[in-house]
Amino acid sequence: MVYTLSSGVSTSLNETHNFEAIFRIAATNHLMLVRFRSQGCPAVAVDWEHDEYTSDGRLVARYQSFERLCPSGERQNGWRKFDRTGQLVSETDNLC
Repeated sequence: MVYTLSSGVSTSLNETHNFEAIFRIAATNHLMLVRFRSQGCPAVAVDWEHDEYTSDGRLVARYQSFERLCPSGERQNGWRKFDRTGQLVSETDNLC
């Protein structure tokens, strides 16, 4: 699936956003996409929510990530990690 993030720029989410690597998910765990939302056409804001599970299906963390295109053309992005009880564990302002 291809989403346009700015005028004339199309990127495949699978090619540019390896969330397992970004969030440093253990090889034995897996991510499940819970929600995806984009705003604008072309998209100027994209949000993702993922849940991380162990190999036996136990929820260990939740992630919220985003990418925004400012009117100036600059991209802003980041993510937050929450433990299974909803407490913020870590965050960053750069997905790259």
